[in-house]
Amino acid sequence: MRLEDVGEVVKLEVPVRTVREAARAVGVGEDKIIKTIVVNCGGEFRAYILRGTKRLDVKSLGCRLATPEEVLSVTGYPVGGAPPVLGIPMFIDEELLSEDYVYGGGGDDHSLLKFRPRDLVEKGLAEPVDL
Repeated sequence: MRLEDVGEVVKLEVPVRTVREAARAVGVGEDKIIKTIVVNCGGEFRAYILRGTKRLDVKSLGCRLATPEEVLSVTGYPVGGAPPVLGIPMFIDEELLSEDYVYGGGGDDHSLLKFRPRDLVEKGLAEPVDL
């Protein structure tokens, strides 16, 4: 699925590599920025979508963070640019489903994807979980 099928790709003049930089670039609070974290669970890769201000307890999932090389190999995107639309199992923090819109990785450090979190669930792209 193309990113444009899920939301609006916002092209940026400046690179964004952190939640703070992304929030400043689009003029929203940091709570409107999400991150897509790719993990390796014994050779099975998954991605978790959560607020950029929240931490993911990877150990409680029985996983480890995927290396930058693994993220690129499995998703086709660099760490930090991985959008919330990938060809691996995706899980989204339930608390995001009440948001009208959020911004996440848009494929590279000069792009963000503005989207409605519940669209990911409604389109079968992510499963809601309590993180």
